[in-house]
Amino acid sequence: MTITHDALTGAFRDARRQLWLVGGALRDRLLGIASKDIDYATDADPDEVEALVRGLGAHVTTVGKRFGTIGVLLRDGTNEDWSEITTFRGDSYSAGTRWPDVTFGTTIEEDLARRDFTINALAEDAFSHRTLDLFGGEADLAARLIRAVGEPVRRFEEDPLRILRGLRFASQLGFDIEPATFAGMAETAPLLATLSQERITAELDRLLQGLDPAGGLEALRACGALDVVLPELANMAGCEQNRFHRFDVWGHTVATVATIELAPGRKRLRRWTALLHDLGKPAVRHVKANGEWGFYRHETAGAELAAALLERLKLGKSDSLAIASLVRRHMDRPDPEDARSVRRFMARAPGYWRDLLALKRADNASHTYDDNAYHDALEAACERIEREEADRLRAESPLTGDDLVAMFEREPGPWIRVVKDRLSAMVLDGDLAPGDRVAAERTARKLLGRL
Repeated sequence: MTITHDALTGAFRDARRQLWLVGGALRDRLLGIASKDIDYATDADPDEVEALVRGLGAHVTTVGKRFGTIGVLLRDGTNEDWSEITTFRGDSYSAGTRWPDVTFGTTIEEDLARRDFTINALAEDAFSHRTLDLFGGEADLAARLIRAVGEPVRRFEEDPLRILRGLRFASQLGFDIEPATFAGMAETAPLLATLSQERITAELDRLLQGLDPAGGLEALRACGALDVVLPELANMAGCEQNRFHRFDVWGHTVATVATIELAPGRKRLRRWTALLHDLGKPAVRHVKANGEWGFYRHETAGAELAAALLERLKLGKSDSLAIASLVRRHMDRPDPEDARSVRRFMARAPGYWRDLLALKRADNASHTYDDNAYHDALEAACERIEREEADRLRAESPLTGDDLVAMFEREPGPWIRVVKDRLSAMVLDGDLAPGDRVAAERTARKLLGRL
């Protein structure tokens, strides 16, 4: 069953144990941001914490118990969410290691002193609601600053992931990074190579979906972390472009990420696509006959590079395939007045044409010319076709593979795909009505006569 926060605090009070609200929930509340990330710290050891919450009949998870954390399902009104209760920490690290050697502390002061940034080193007594701020976290929240607790280099040597966490917080909150903290990030950035890919990708993913991804990306590059965690993008900086662009490839990429229009459930896909859309430019850059830089077929090279990068990042198969496909198609320029051209544009990005159009708009935003009228016309044409020609847009061959095998009494083979692709293209182009099996058979017989 789920229990309430009041029941939880009552159990710890009765046991004469401390219980402090810590971490993101307290920080976000002070910023006026809603948060589900409710975490507590206590002087009770993990076994006692588990016994206390099980005694309340709560749902419990002990996955993090060896690190001192017990998970409990709590109810707040009609909302239910997992919270973590962690024994005061006194961690000791070896420089550059992935995980701390956990030692348990005895005071909240010791626990807060081992945290990463001042804005995360706040605590509120769950009984008296007194706030404990030992490192100026509230002042840094007001100043919108990311500042390390104590000596920055030592904090980042203890756990290099804190570098990416700091950059991610800067992006998520739109904060600046305090100069000494940023200098510490730059000094210890090479230690990021000791981290697992999963931990790195999780932070990059959250950075890219933040309030200020452009600021986060610029900080990632400036402190040297880009060279370590996304070396495939490093040569974008300083890669000059032609007169149609205001920025080099890196500057243009950051502007595209910042500009791309977001849509419900599409932020992750669109931000990653914007980040990688010109990945192929440095690899194919050449001097044209007129002396300007050219980037012929950079979208094709970029799609291949993006696919390899996304596989390394382990971002997830579905999103990775979609992102690589959108990168490959971002230079498509159909004529809005030509329905056939527009249908092909939409069919090449099935289910993603709006994302592709959003990318094209953002890609154009930092050009030296205005292409908004074209994109408005293209969007209107796509909307009309989706509304009026949905059957044709699906572009399905009227004949299945089984139909073709039975019709021509041939063994299955690559010829089936050739015929079906041709029939599908004819449906898409308007040369064959959806479901017209008679006309499809005539076309198939002509085509097979040439195969």
